[in-house]
Amino acid sequence: MQTPTHFPTEPKQVWNYFHAINQIPRPSKQEDKFRRYILEEAEKLKLKTHTDEVGNVIVYVPASSGYEDHETVIIQNHMDMVTDATPDRQINFAQDPIITFRDGDWLKADRTTLGADNGIGCAAALALMHDADIAHPALELLFTIDEETGLKGAWGVDAKFLKGKKMLNLDTEEWGSLYIGCAGGIDYEFKKTLKFVPATLIGTSVKLTVGGFLGGHSGVDIHEQRGNAVKFLMDWIHSLPQDSFELAEWRGGKAHNIIPRDAFALLNVKNLKEVEDVGERVLARWKSFMPGSDQAFTIKVEKYAETLGEVVATQDLKSVLHFLLAFPHGAHAYDLASDKTLVALSNNLAITLLVRGQFYLESSLRFFDRGECVGLENQITALALGFGMETTKNGEYPSWKPVRENKLLDLVANKYKELFDKDAKITAIHAGLECGILRDKIGPIDAVSFGPTIMGAHSPQERVLIPTVETFWELLKAVLKSL
Repeated sequence: MQTPTHFPTEPKQVWNYFHAINQIPRPSKQEDKFRRYILEEAEKLKLKTHTDEVGNVIVYVPASSGYEDHETVIIQNHMDMVTDATPDRQINFAQDPIITFRDGDWLKADRTTLGADNGIGCAAALALMHDADIAHPALELLFTIDEETGLKGAWGVDAKFLKGKKMLNLDTEEWGSLYIGCAGGIDYEFKKTLKFVPATLIGTSVKLTVGGFLGGHSGVDIHEQRGNAVKFLMDWIHSLPQDSFELAEWRGGKAHNIIPRDAFALLNVKNLKEVEDVGERVLARWKSFMPGSDQAFTIKVEKYAETLGEVVATQDLKSVLHFLLAFPHGAHAYDLASDKTLVALSNNLAITLLVRGQFYLESSLRFFDRGECVGLENQITALALGFGMETTKNGEYPSWKPVRENKLLDLVANKYKELFDKDAKITAIHAGLECGILRDKIGPIDAVSFGPTIMGAHSPQERVLIPTVETFWELLKAVLKSL
């Protein structure tokens, strides 16, 4: 498949594959079509493959001439992408392609996530299969499933099918940085059945909507103090006079790893203008302290056509509203060794629903030190207990603690300096990479993660800086040649 004219041209195979990948729907848990594509590409080249029980794929690429005795290297990426779009963009992520366009040095998508996370890394791995001129040891190209909803593919990897003891993960988003550590994470769910009663304010039903926040990656962007649409909506509702409204429903948030950008609520109200005035006051207050990069959020009050005949009982509404107002969101601790530039502990109030009397909240904690996270866990579970919530702990995955005594890191850092005449930044990321899980499964291995610059991941603002894809590819080839 040829890439369109607006696509970058170099490195050709990487961009060709990235375009092809973006024609293939690949939401988390729906990677079947992409898996088939990888296997078909490997079959064309007569390469051996292995597909495990959960659906991860390994493609075995023989060593180049002269590299037969060198140690095998694992190249690791994940197949799935976060799927998010602006409210005005109609797309079925299970069927439709990602539409892209070029804006100067950036490649973007049409009001949706781009899939550069981790599509660029996947494209680079596929390009390695095809380019016979690249010198490299034997490669094990590992493509995992369902990374974005809890690294579930990595948990299912069977280490006996991997021989490599060196691993290059291509799933980070800051060119010039070499990552040797990442956060672990835990997801929590909170549920409660609320009492529904007949409405008494029949007459004026409204929909309150807040939208236009930047949102973004709940790990990488959590320290930027971006607005959380759920928190704003709760502030707005709480600011209304207590006897002036009844509430039937609310919804906010898209996924555990996205900072909520939009939320809405359905209410019966006494005075429409009062609701609008209160919303404007809350809006002005938030704009007085929100960062300059996140000032485009808006509110809307519109009449709702359907009758809201049943509403949440007053005491139950107070309970869940106060629970959400008190629920922690944002960065909670910073890594002292990094001069407090790296978040060490955070919580994302990710999703909340109140539908037909059923309250639901999903929260995502991230940490470097598991022990440091216990205090925050105790805080949210104690809060839930106090408000009578049913609590479920899901999907814990380990952190990848930085190890600087790493021969692979030394090699990659030296190659970066040799190619670009400057030092790479050695750091860790407050997001979940699969390296921690895979190191636990495979045993002691050297691992380094690097990639091109990707901004706005997990949001419709996602974009990749085109020139960094070329330099990323140069570094990858140079490292493999030296291994």
